[in-house]
Amino acid sequence: MLNEESDDVKQPLLSHNDLHSVNNVKAINGPYYDSLVHAASITESHPVVNDKISNGPYYESIVRKTSESEIRASPGPASNTESEETKSQPTFAVYKRRWYILIAYSLYACFQSAVWNTWGPIDLSSEEAFGWSDETIAWLSNWGPVVYVALGLFYPWLLHVKGLRWAVVSSMFFVALGTAVRCFTSEPTMATILIHLGQFFNGVGGPVSTGSIPAISAAWFPPKERVTATALSTCINTLGVAIPFVLGPAIVTAIPPKNSTSNSSSVSIFPGLHHHFRQNLFHVIDKSKQDNTTAHRIQQERDEIMLYLYYQCGACVLLFLVLLIYFPEKPPRPPCASAVTSREDYWHSLWSLRKKGHFLLLSLIYGISLGVLNNWSSVLTVNLTPAVSESEAGWIGFYATIVACVFTVVVGVCADYFTRLMKVFILIMFILGTGCFVVFALVLYNIIPTSDAILYGTIIGGNSLLNAAVPIMFELGCELAYPISEGAANGVMTLLNNLGGLIFLLIFFIPNVGTLWMNWTLIGSTAICIPMIMVLKSRFNRLEVDEGVEPKVYVDQEVDVNPSPRIQV
Repeated sequence: MLNEESDDVKQPLLSHNDLHSVNNVKAINGPYYDSLVHAASITESHPVVNDKISNGPYYESIVRKTSESEIRASPGPASNTESEETKSQPTFAVYKRRWYILIAYSLYACFQSAVWNTWGPIDLSSEEAFGWSDETIAWLSNWGPVVYVALGLFYPWLLHVKGLRWAVVSSMFFVALGTAVRCFTSEPTMATILIHLGQFFNGVGGPVSTGSIPAISAAWFPPKERVTATALSTCINTLGVAIPFVLGPAIVTAIPPKNSTSNSSSVSIFPGLHHHFRQNLFHVIDKSKQDNTTAHRIQQERDEIMLYLYYQCGACVLLFLVLLIYFPEKPPRPPCASAVTSREDYWHSLWSLRKKGHFLLLSLIYGISLGVLNNWSSVLTVNLTPAVSESEAGWIGFYATIVACVFTVVVGVCADYFTRLMKVFILIMFILGTGCFVVFALVLYNIIPTSDAILYGTIIGGNSLLNAAVPIMFELGCELAYPISEGAANGVMTLLNNLGGLIFLLIFFIPNVGTLWMNWTLIGSTAICIPMIMVLKSRFNRLEVDEGVEPKVYVDQEVDVNPSPRIQV
């Protein structure tokens, strides 16, 4: 499979001469950019041979031409040289507003993750307040991956056909809608139904929040900033999972006595799940059968939970309005040559990915390793129960997430300076991360003496190392899949990631399976990826296109582009 890539992928997609020849510039009618044509002189410019002006709905094709009269009027040989360069090169620009676009998109992804993780950190209070069982809490979280698997390939299509604005704004609309429907009532039966519906809507907004990060980077950032942008967005997205562990308990302070409900929603959700699927999806426990509860505490729990939901709804609706008011589909001019390359039809491009063996191998690496790690982290409390308290386990998970965020950005910046060493970065982080998890398992089972320092160090280290590899894998996947769009490529990668997570969760359906297998499954899922990374051949098809452009054509400033006259062909 690895040798089935077509010959056109193995060669640079555009030669150096093609990139600098104005007679070979073609209009782009793809989803990201059409080139723009700036005529410096309308009256005296020569006809553009083979140039096509796009009539598509998104972009116009533009090539800057300098007239012969301007070249003759320019004094000195240096000016003549500069004019010749201007005549033969397309114009690219990098806009300061790219950071606004990145932050706005990342906040959307962060909010979507925070809404998804609403109930785990306040499971005890919500169970007593609404009469839920542990299985109900489980299904509220499961809506995310379930909806992702169902719609994982639809939103990359929307991104490809309609562009970034449609995909991001519509996804944020569903996140805001999901938070809004949860705010209508705190009456247990109706609240349970509406909260499930809200989690479903939030899941609908999930595919774009993770699968479109490289598309944002490719659309707005030059090659030397793409990995950094992807890493920063991934970092902010990950914070959305960590924040509810602190914010939720800070707002919902009423907690029932330990003997009135289950100690953790993660302990018992899975053994009974295969017996009580329908019963537990909307299961409400009879309050008259519960002990050690009072009407005052239950009312306080409901009030505080509803306040928490109001805060989430307000933040999501506000961000939706911000994105609706200003979230452009594209910059006026592209940041690099690869951004204006024509892309294939979405469904045809998905079918074409079957021939890209190394991309498929990288997708399997990402799906197997990170799919297991993400879900392993969600049940970290169960893993650590013999060694530390539930509260301390939660803080370990929070610290691990924060350190992973910082480390991800640092590694992303380094990877931008050493772009062709992406595979080396990934391999080193997988080897070190697997080693951390091996030590963690040995400590947890008392093969190595237990200490808080080792527990903290191995969990934080392993989690940070593997998560820091995510943006690099995203960007390498785009390089291997090019000229197939970033949205399609990362849609496939994130879909496999969610499938890997669901397979991990299915193991819990086995009766009395326990938890000993979890750590060894994690170790196996990362260790098996190491030889796969070694045989992976990293090709930089997209970078080869971008490196054919002189660095001086990049303009790092805010540019106000006035609509230029439409060139009739």
